[in-house]
Amino acid sequence: MPFNRLPLGSLSRRLALPALPAAFAAALMLSGCTAGQQDTLFEKAIELGRDAAHLTLHSADVGDVEMRYLERPGTGPTLLLLHGFSANKDTWLKFAAELPENYHLIIPDLAGHGDTPAPVNEDYNLIRQAERLHALLEKNGTQAVHIAGNSMGGAISAIFATRYPQQVLSLTLIDAAGVDAPNQSDYFKALAEGKNPLIATDEDSFEYRWNFVMSQPPALPWPLRPAVVRKTLAREGINREIFSDMMATKDELTASNFEQQLSENATMPALIIWGAEDRVLDVSSVEVFKQKLPQAQVKIYPGIGHLPMVEIPHETATLMSDFIAGVE
Repeated sequence: MPFNRLPLGSLSRRLALPALPAAFAAALMLSGCTAGQQDTLFEKAIELGRDAAHLTLHSADVGDVEMRYLERPGTGPTLLLLHGFSANKDTWLKFAAELPENYHLIIPDLAGHGDTPAPVNEDYNLIRQAERLHALLEKNGTQAVHIAGNSMGGAISAIFATRYPQQVLSLTLIDAAGVDAPNQSDYFKALAEGKNPLIATDEDSFEYRWNFVMSQPPALPWPLRPAVVRKTLAREGINREIFSDMMATKDELTASNFEQQLSENATMPALIIWGAEDRVLDVSSVEVFKQKLPQAQVKIYPGIGHLPMVEIPHETATLMSDFIAGVE
């Protein structure tokens, strides 16, 4: 059945979201779904996804920006989840819905991503991003967290654990940036040729990016796909600024011998999760992180790309909750 003939309940199941209201289905049938309706439908799908995970939207002044974040109260462990470059807090929705219901979840949009605007100084240095998270936890009244990050968010998690180890109960790195892999990935080969597959500039490059970062991408059918494409393309300019600061941070970390600092300071329990088919950050990065974090448990998923928590949310959430249960 073509996507444009899928019942809305079927579309929602493919996205692992609750069934969407019949009013939206009627609007689609009567109007053919304009761009504005596609955007509205996408926002409704996100809202329902947040509701399914019992997450609500909050904000906090962290000094140079008003940070927006999702939170779910709970009497169990507190888990801080950090998204990657050009992503946002909603990357974690399916994963969050699979975690134990008593978990206290804090899922921010890093500065310049999602609903958090550009900071006043337009500084996207990853060390500064970690400092903002420290301020967020202070405003939130949270003393200590289990921190987990993907890609750029993984690098920020490692930086946070190195600078504020007393606040970190455990560290989980999911296809994380922050170290130099022994084997060059397809992504770094593309960068060497002057291309950046993570920054979409048109619909074709969006499609390439979608399949580049994931080996098992979730279904994103019409009419949600056009809305996601528009939102992604609108970020091209700010993504280039953030990427520039991210690469400058990489040089700064290398100059400051960050890997040695990680070994010395990040002595808390650790978990390393990776997709064996990651084309962005090669799986050989695991060897380096394991050398710096000898206490870390390691799980490599065959057939999975750069976003395990999106591609296999149930498996990764179960793995992490079992790991945290062992720490607690």
